[in-house]
Amino acid sequence: MTKLEQWRRFSKYVESHIVGYVVPQYGDLPDKMVEKFTPEKIQGKLEHYVARIGKLTRGEESSIRDCLKMAHFACYLFSILIERDVKNLTEDIE
Repeated sequence: MTKLEQWRRFSKYVESHIVGYVVPQYGDLPDKMVEKFTPEKIQGKLEHYVARIGKLTRGEESSIRDCLKMAHFACYLFSILIERDVKNLTEDIE
């Protein structure tokens, strides 16, 4: 398996998690809660899920789900950073 194939496999799991768990549980975008996320708040969420990985009391299935949650939060962070960079670039042009 290549790195790209590995990523594609992982992204399918993340997509399934979003469609099957996140959207039914929290709704889709626009989302007032997500709109309030800052990079620091997302970092806290990521640290929370990292700390839970491998805890025997939670079980392997929960650890896998936490990995998917981290990927989704990383997507939120990426979106914030990209939007900020694009805004900064367009402000520099004006």
